[in-house]
Amino acid sequence: MEQKVPVSECLAAAKETRAMNVGTNALEALPELLGRHFSPGPVFIVADENTFGAAGKAVTDALDGLDGAGIPRAGSFMFGRERIHAEYRHVETLKEQFRTAGENFIPLVIGSGTLNDLVKRAAFECKLPYLCVATAASVDGFTANGASIVYEEFKQTMPCDAPRVLVADSAILAAAPRYLSSSGFGDLAGKLIGGSDWIIAATAFGFDGKGLMAPGSEAIDPAGWAMVQNGLMDTLEASLPAVRGDSAAVTFLFEALAVTGFAIQYYQDSRPSSGCEHMFSHIWEMENLSVNGIPVTHGHKVAMGTLAAAAFTECFFSGSEPPAPASSYARPSLREREEEVRKAFAGQDKAAEAALKAAGSKYLPEAPARLLAGALRDCWKEVKEKCLAHLPSYEKFRSLFAEAQCPVRPEEIGLTRRRVIAAAAKAQMIRRRYTVLDYAWDLGVFDQVLKRMEDSSQYLW
Repeated sequence: MEQKVPVSECLAAAKETRAMNVGTNALEALPELLGRHFSPGPVFIVADENTFGAAGKAVTDALDGLDGAGIPRAGSFMFGRERIHAEYRHVETLKEQFRTAGENFIPLVIGSGTLNDLVKRAAFECKLPYLCVATAASVDGFTANGASIVYEEFKQTMPCDAPRVLVADSAILAAAPRYLSSSGFGDLAGKLIGGSDWIIAATAFGFDGKGLMAPGSEAIDPAGWAMVQNGLMDTLEASLPAVRGDSAAVTFLFEALAVTGFAIQYYQDSRPSSGCEHMFSHIWEMENLSVNGIPVTHGHKVAMGTLAAAAFTECFFSGSEPPAPASSYARPSLREREEEVRKAFAGQDKAAEAALKAAGSKYLPEAPARLLAGALRDCWKEVKEKCLAHLPSYEKFRSLFAEAQCPVRPEEIGLTRRRVIAAAAKAQMIRRRYTVLDYAWDLGVFDQVLKRMEDSSQYLW
């Protein structure tokens, strides 16, 4: 059994986050943490009505101190109660607010997920380190260096520094709405797909943007892998009571999510924590997926993407021999491939432009493409053995998600089975990162694998 890496070691490996304080009455340490890790200056608080209601009084009481003469404020900004999408226009709003705050202030965001990503990017553009007071164990992104933002219609990871300090009170985490802990569970479970996709990239090959690279070109980094993957199934099992408000379990879940962000900081890329399950999620985020007008959480979209990716992986590796292209299959020319991308993203001009760039960077000329297909067939059995040894079955994922109150049927998040399966084609187009979707595409069997998924009564019902 691979031993879980201690949280303290993962934090020490992070390149930007200097301190994390999680536990009972954790917010009382805010003045000391600000004094130790930031230059002196006032605090600018960003929250929404929900997160301020959850932690605002505890934060302001801690900042004021017992005598009321604590850390001064540079201002504050409050979003409303309704959930907002992580759109770049909100970053612009925050930058405008920050311009009114003077100089040398410290942005302090009260919230997780979208709010944190928006402040993270706005603070980065203003060249300011910031502090995050998390209010739910809902995502991994609060400790990642990078923010997932929709910019010009396209969901992308925009570069920015992780919070310098992260603070979370166990009681506040446990009191958060249950769907937020459920969302965090879905985000954490998706890391297993990220692991199998990294196995594929490491064993098969990678791109340099110009052509084929040698096998092992995306070799697994042992430290980055260990931080996220070691003991991950045990962590998921232990985190299940979090959705029932269990304080110890939700704290455990929060720390596990934070560690995945520390791994991203260490590796300087999201490869240790993300695979094609996030690409499915990104497609639905660009579509502003919602149910009854309420945006679906990131982690619940990742959970559905994880089920889709697990089903695709099982179908791809279902035979005893590598799947072969149909006799009628003809590899599309670059022009035909570009037309496929434009058709897939019809009506989304900016998204189509970005997808064309990503898909084009993965397209190989005919001769190296034939060599690649041969190499991928040769290592298929080895890759299959490694991936299936690492990855739980689709049914195991479904069982875990059902217990964690994550969506297990597309209709629960406003999708249909057909839309989930069809999203695979778009997901394969939007990132250069090599995943099982690319493996199937490069073997010329992508549509066959989707047909297996569609024809099976096992998946996504």
